[in-house]
Amino acid sequence: MAALDLEMFTSSSTDIETTQYKILASVQQAEKEFRHNMLYPRLGDFIELVSVLETIQANRDQYRTVLPRRLKGVDIEKKTLLFDAIPADEVAVERMFELIAWALPSIKQLTEEGVAMFDFVTHNLSIDIVGIMPLYRDEGYAFIPDPKAGLSHVIRYEMSLYHDDNDKYRAMKTIELQTRDMRIVHEAPESVKLELIKEHQDMPNPATYIVDTDLDFPFDETILPVAKRKLMRVLIS
Repeated sequence: MAALDLEMFTSSSTDIETTQYKILASVQQAEKEFRHNMLYPRLGDFIELVSVLETIQANRDQYRTVLPRRLKGVDIEKKTLLFDAIPADEVAVERMFELIAWALPSIKQLTEEGVAMFDFVTHNLSIDIVGIMPLYRDEGYAFIPDPKAGLSHVIRYEMSLYHDDNDKYRAMKTIELQTRDMRIVHEAPESVKLELIKEHQDMPNPATYIVDTDLDFPFDETILPVAKRKLMRVLIS
Protein backbone atom coordinates (compact mmCIF):
# COMPACT_ATOMS: atom_id res chain seq x y z
CA MET A 1 0.00 0.00 0.00
CA ALA A 2 1.39 3.41 -0.98
CA ALA A 3 2.28 5.77 1.86
CA LEU A 4 -0.11 8.64 2.40
CA ASP A 5 2.16 11.64 1.96
CA LEU A 6 2.44 14.94 0.11
CA GLU A 7 3.64 13.28 -3.09
CA MET A 8 0.37 11.39 -3.42
CA PHE A 9 -1.36 14.78 -3.75
CA THR A 10 1.21 16.67 -5.84
CA SER A 11 2.06 13.83 -8.26
CA SER A 12 -1.37 12.33 -8.80
CA SER A 13 -2.16 10.58 -12.03
CA THR A 14 -4.59 12.01 -14.58
CA ASP A 15 -7.15 9.59 -13.19
CA ILE A 16 -8.23 11.38 -10.02
CA GLU A 17 -10.51 8.51 -9.01
CA THR A 18 -7.52 6.15 -8.86
CA THR A 19 -5.67 8.58 -6.59
CA GLN A 20 -8.76 8.97 -4.40
CA TYR A 21 -8.94 5.20 -4.09
CA LYS A 22 -5.31 5.06 -2.93
CA ILE A 23 -5.87 7.84 -0.40
CA LEU A 24 -9.02 6.17 0.90
CA ALA A 25 -7.21 2.84 1.25
CA SER A 26 -4.46 4.48 3.31
CA VAL A 27 -6.98 6.23 5.54
CA GLN A 28 -8.93 3.00 6.08
CA GLN A 29 -5.72 1.14 6.96
CA ALA A 30 -4.82 3.80 9.53
CA GLU A 31 -8.34 3.66 10.94
CA LYS A 32 -8.04 -0.12 11.30
CA GLU A 33 -4.74 0.24 13.14
CA PHE A 34 -6.17 2.87 15.48
CA ARG A 35 -9.13 0.59 16.23
CA HIS A 36 -6.57 -2.02 17.33
CA ASN A 37 -4.89 0.58 19.57
CA MET A 38 -1.85 0.86 17.28
CA LEU A 39 -0.91 4.54 17.06
CA TYR A 40 2.54 4.66 15.51
CA PRO A 41 3.99 5.29 13.05
CA ARG A 42 0.71 6.36 11.44
CA LEU A 43 -0.22 9.05 13.96
CA GLY A 44 3.02 10.98 13.59
CA ASP A 45 2.77 10.81 9.79
CA PHE A 46 -0.86 11.97 9.81
CA ILE A 47 -0.20 14.90 12.17
CA GLU A 48 2.54 16.15 9.85
CA LEU A 49 0.43 15.58 6.73
CA VAL A 50 -2.54 17.53 8.11
CA SER A 51 -0.24 20.45 8.91
CA VAL A 52 1.22 20.33 5.38
CA LEU A 53 -2.15 20.13 3.63
CA GLU A 54 -3.62 22.95 5.71
CA THR A 55 -0.58 25.09 4.88
CA ILE A 56 -1.06 24.42 1.17
CA GLN A 57 -4.73 25.39 1.39
CA ALA A 58 -3.92 28.58 3.31
CA ASN A 59 -1.29 29.54 0.71
CA ARG A 60 -3.39 28.89 -2.37
CA ASP A 61 -3.02 32.46 -3.62
CA GLN A 62 0.77 32.26 -3.20
CA TYR A 63 0.77 29.13 -5.35
CA ARG A 64 -0.97 30.96 -8.18
CA THR A 65 1.55 33.82 -8.18
CA VAL A 66 4.50 31.47 -8.76
CA LEU A 67 3.04 29.35 -11.54
CA PRO A 68 4.33 27.69 -13.65
CA ARG A 69 6.74 26.37 -10.97
CA ARG A 70 5.89 23.08 -9.27
CA LEU A 71 5.37 22.59 -5.54
CA LYS A 72 8.15 20.53 -3.96
CA GLY A 73 7.47 20.89 -0.24
CA VAL A 74 6.30 22.97 2.69
CA ASP A 75 8.22 24.90 5.34
CA ILE A 76 6.10 23.98 8.36
CA GLU A 77 7.80 26.44 10.71
CA LYS A 78 7.31 29.42 8.38
CA LYS A 79 4.00 28.14 6.97
CA THR A 80 5.18 28.78 3.41
CA LEU A 81 5.35 26.73 0.23
CA LEU A 82 8.59 25.68 -1.46
CA PHE A 83 8.89 25.45 -5.24
CA ASP A 84 11.36 24.07 -7.74
CA ALA A 85 12.08 25.14 -11.32
CA ILE A 86 10.13 22.31 -12.96
CA PRO A 87 7.11 23.64 -14.87
CA ALA A 88 3.73 22.94 -13.32
CA ASP A 89 0.63 21.81 -15.15
CA GLU A 90 -2.26 24.10 -14.20
CA VAL A 91 -4.67 21.21 -14.56
CA ALA A 92 -2.54 19.16 -12.16
CA VAL A 93 -2.53 22.08 -9.70
CA GLU A 94 -6.33 22.20 -9.75
CA ARG A 95 -6.42 18.43 -9.31
CA MET A 96 -4.15 18.72 -6.25
CA PHE A 97 -6.41 21.30 -4.58
CA GLU A 98 -9.45 19.18 -5.43
CA LEU A 99 -7.83 16.15 -3.82
CA ILE A 100 -6.88 18.11 -0.70
CA ALA A 101 -10.39 19.50 -0.29
CA TRP A 102 -11.82 16.00 -0.69
CA ALA A 103 -9.38 14.16 1.59
CA LEU A 104 -8.45 16.61 4.34
CA PRO A 105 -11.66 16.42 6.42
CA SER A 106 -11.45 12.63 6.85
CA ILE A 107 -7.67 12.68 7.43
CA LYS A 108 -8.06 15.46 10.00
CA GLN A 109 -10.91 13.68 11.80
CA LEU A 110 -8.94 10.44 12.02
CA THR A 111 -5.87 12.34 13.23
CA GLU A 112 -7.93 13.96 15.98
CA GLU A 113 -9.14 10.51 17.05
CA GLY A 114 -5.54 9.31 17.17
CA VAL A 115 -4.48 12.33 19.23
CA ALA A 116 -7.36 11.67 21.64
CA MET A 117 -6.15 8.09 22.04
CA PHE A 118 -2.59 9.35 22.55
CA ASP A 119 -3.84 11.64 25.33
CA PHE A 120 -5.76 8.73 26.89
CA VAL A 121 -2.66 6.52 26.93
CA THR A 122 -0.53 9.38 28.27
CA HIS A 123 -3.02 9.94 31.09
CA ASN A 124 -2.89 6.24 31.95
CA LEU A 125 0.92 6.09 32.10
CA SER A 126 2.63 7.08 35.34
CA ILE A 127 6.36 7.79 35.66
CA ASP A 128 8.15 7.57 39.01
CA ILE A 129 11.75 8.05 40.10
CA VAL A 130 13.78 4.99 41.13
CA GLY A 131 16.19 5.68 43.99
CA ILE A 132 18.00 8.99 44.36
CA MET A 133 17.74 11.36 41.43
CA PRO A 134 21.06 12.94 40.37
CA LEU A 135 21.35 16.51 39.12
CA TYR A 136 22.33 15.27 35.66
CA ARG A 137 19.31 13.65 34.02
CA ASP A 138 20.15 13.75 30.32
CA GLU A 139 21.29 10.12 30.42
CA GLY A 140 19.80 7.26 32.35
CA TYR A 141 17.44 4.32 32.36
CA ALA A 142 13.71 3.75 32.09
CA PHE A 143 11.74 0.60 32.85
CA ILE A 144 8.79 0.51 30.46
CA PRO A 145 6.12 -2.19 30.87
CA ASP A 146 4.47 -4.40 28.28
CA PRO A 147 1.44 -5.68 30.23
CA LYS A 148 0.25 -7.79 27.31
CA ALA A 149 3.49 -9.82 27.41
CA GLY A 150 4.10 -9.50 31.17
CA LEU A 151 7.53 -7.96 30.50
CA SER A 152 9.34 -4.80 31.46
CA HIS A 153 11.74 -3.35 28.88
CA VAL A 154 14.93 -1.87 30.30
CA ILE A 155 15.74 1.17 28.17
CA ARG A 156 18.82 3.36 28.21
CA TYR A 157 18.09 6.91 27.06
CA GLU A 158 20.20 9.90 26.09
CA MET A 159 18.93 13.43 25.56
CA SER A 160 20.59 15.65 22.96
CA LEU A 161 20.30 19.34 22.12
CA TYR A 162 20.18 20.20 18.41
CA HIS A 163 20.47 23.59 16.73
CA ASP A 164 19.28 24.85 13.37
CA ASP A 165 19.33 28.30 11.81
CA ASN A 166 16.37 29.54 13.82
CA ASP A 167 15.98 27.50 16.97
CA LYS A 168 17.17 24.68 19.17
CA TYR A 169 15.31 21.57 20.14
CA ARG A 170 15.62 18.39 22.16
CA ALA A 171 15.73 14.81 20.93
CA MET A 172 15.98 11.55 22.80
CA LYS A 173 17.82 8.44 21.66
CA THR A 174 16.95 5.10 23.28
CA ILE A 175 18.50 1.64 23.30
CA GLU A 176 16.80 -1.42 24.72
CA LEU A 177 19.23 -3.31 26.96
CA GLN A 178 17.10 -6.22 28.14
CA THR A 179 13.66 -7.39 29.19
CA ARG A 180 12.68 -8.58 32.66
CA ASP A 181 9.65 -10.10 34.29
CA MET A 182 7.35 -7.11 34.80
CA ARG A 183 6.20 -8.19 38.25
CA ILE A 184 9.76 -8.54 39.54
CA VAL A 185 10.81 -5.14 38.17
CA HIS A 186 7.85 -3.39 39.77
CA GLU A 187 8.41 -5.11 43.10
CA ALA A 188 12.12 -4.27 43.27
CA PRO A 189 13.11 -1.54 40.77
CA GLU A 190 15.99 -0.43 43.02
CA SER A 191 17.58 -3.88 42.69
CA VAL A 192 17.40 -3.68 38.90
CA LYS A 193 19.00 -0.22 39.04
CA LEU A 194 21.89 -1.56 41.18
CA GLU A 195 22.47 -4.38 38.70
CA LEU A 196 22.60 -1.87 35.84
CA ILE A 197 25.16 0.23 37.74
CA LYS A 198 27.37 -2.83 38.12
CA GLU A 199 27.00 -3.81 34.46
CA HIS A 200 27.44 -0.29 33.03
CA GLN A 201 30.03 1.49 35.14
CA ASP A 202 30.12 4.55 32.88
CA MET A 203 27.00 5.71 34.75
CA PRO A 204 27.71 5.28 38.48
CA ASN A 205 24.66 7.30 39.56
CA PRO A 206 22.14 7.18 36.69
CA ALA A 207 18.80 8.90 36.56
CA THR A 208 16.30 6.05 36.54
CA TYR A 209 12.56 6.04 35.95
CA ILE A 210 9.87 3.39 36.11
CA VAL A 211 6.75 3.60 33.97
CA ASP A 212 3.51 1.96 35.04
CA THR A 213 0.24 1.29 33.24
CA ASP A 214 -2.65 -1.16 33.27
CA LEU A 215 -3.26 -0.79 29.54
CA ASP A 216 -2.59 -3.93 27.51
CA PHE A 217 -2.06 -1.96 24.29
CA PRO A 218 0.57 -2.97 21.70
CA PHE A 219 4.04 -2.16 23.04
CA ASP A 220 6.01 -1.10 19.94
CA GLU A 221 3.17 0.80 18.28
CA THR A 222 1.71 2.55 21.34
CA ILE A 223 3.10 2.00 24.85
CA LEU A 224 6.76 2.62 23.97
CA PRO A 225 6.39 5.74 21.77
CA VAL A 226 3.90 7.35 24.17
CA ALA A 227 6.10 6.53 27.19
CA LYS A 228 9.14 8.03 25.45
CA ARG A 229 7.30 11.26 24.70
CA LYS A 230 6.01 11.52 28.26
CA LEU A 231 9.50 10.82 29.61
CA MET A 232 10.89 13.61 27.42
CA ARG A 233 8.39 16.04 28.92
CA VAL A 234 9.47 14.97 32.41
CA LEU A 235 13.14 15.42 31.55
CA ILE A 236 12.78 18.93 30.09
CA SER A 237 10.36 20.18 32.73
